[in-house]
Amino acid sequence: MTTSSSVAVRDPGAISHWFKQLYGSGRPLVPRPALEQSTEADVCIVGAGYTGLWTAYALLREDPSLCVVLLDAEVAGYGASGRNGGAVIAQFNGSRAYWSKRGGREGAIAMERAVQGAVREIGAAVEREGIDCSYSRNGVVMVARTPLEAERFRASVEEDRAWGLTDEDTRFLSADEVLARINVDGALGARYNAHCASIHAGALVRGLADAVERHGGVIHEGTRVTAIEAGRARTQSGHEVRAKIVVRATEAYTESLETHKRYIVPVHTSMLVTEPLDEATFEQIGWHGREALLAEHPFLHLQHTADHRITIGGDDNRIPYLYGSRPSPDAVAPAHVAEMYRSELVKLFPALRDVRIDHSWQGVFGAPRNWAPGVGLNRKTGIAWAGGYVGEGVSTSNLAGRTVADLILGRDTELTRLPFVGPPARRWEPEPLRFVGSAAIGKMRAAGDHAEARTGKPSKLMDLGNKIAGYTGHIG
Repeated sequence: MTTSSSVAVRDPGAISHWFKQLYGSGRPLVPRPALEQSTEADVCIVGAGYTGLWTAYALLREDPSLCVVLLDAEVAGYGASGRNGGAVIAQFNGSRAYWSKRGGREGAIAMERAVQGAVREIGAAVEREGIDCSYSRNGVVMVARTPLEAERFRASVEEDRAWGLTDEDTRFLSADEVLARINVDGALGARYNAHCASIHAGALVRGLADAVERHGGVIHEGTRVTAIEAGRARTQSGHEVRAKIVVRATEAYTESLETHKRYIVPVHTSMLVTEPLDEATFEQIGWHGREALLAEHPFLHLQHTADHRITIGGDDNRIPYLYGSRPSPDAVAPAHVAEMYRSELVKLFPALRDVRIDHSWQGVFGAPRNWAPGVGLNRKTGIAWAGGYVGEGVSTSNLAGRTVADLILGRDTELTRLPFVGPPARRWEPEPLRFVGSAAIGKMRAAGDHAEARTGKPSKLMDLGNKIAGYTGHIG
């Protein structure tokens, strides 16, 4: 976190490729004015990423008379909202068994359909507000390159049918069907999910910030909040915003709040982006539909961008948790991580062996102790919260923001009855337990991942690491 003066001279490329594109060629990243005096509002939202902005946007569309003030320590979209891979996937953390325990079978199904609906809602908002973020709804291909992965994906599609999903939602693709879409080397099949769109992540979050302002919201950048308390948000400068409702939308940066320690820990990741690829290259690799692409061993997410680049990133277990839940620095990907991603890219597409990598960057996403998203509002304190997406936040943040808005407005809706509404997860363990535990779990998962790739059999070590961490899987 930095002061407002350092925000004014920040290098957009240090945030991400998306920001570098938006603010290159002499167009400076000029921050909005910082909070210069204490003020009052109906709703104060701390954090101007997707969650905070979607919350503000929903509130102001429903009640334009509201005074909504957003505060961000850096600039709108500085965190994961401006650094992600640009895939709006109807995917979220927590298994169906987990969500059924919270809301019954019908609640789990409603949660799944609501996240699918969020993909469409984002598209509708983009069109309504004229946000030029290259929104393209083409689905996601989760490619299997081992028999074990193919078996898992077949089983997951069969499970989908038992939960009411149809071929219009998900289906298993044969190897030939995969190669007809994307020429992934060694593809044995894939799980296809129709509920996914690709975007320019930076353009969406910055365009959404502009839309919030058009609807009457006030955004103060370069304003670090140090505490969220009943009725107010206190800032590093000594000023405060007094409000009936204060929303915590700080995700991986929550540890910076002295009043909300150990609620969310940051998980580190990196991204690479290639040079623009010519038509001849895409004739070799296919991918003309611009579906999002996921792969495993290690987990990878890729996008074919609107300007014909390829982005690649993932959860690679190669960037360690930093003591005290510190976020990653604004820097290029570590050399060993960048080399790993480049190597994995060439494994997927041998035709890219000589491709140039134009840019890389680091980021963090937030993980709560239950590894599942959650939203809520404490009526006694007036403090609301949303987050904990564990890397699946582009679509879920839209759903969360609209749900928080309904809670604030006192509405009983389908969204407020979803099973992710409730009290926050229990806090993470104190240091040094977090540091030691994170290192041990990371090694167990990495070793288990390697064992599965080597043996083609499920890894008990991987399952044990996930169990210790409290991770139950994801849907989508």
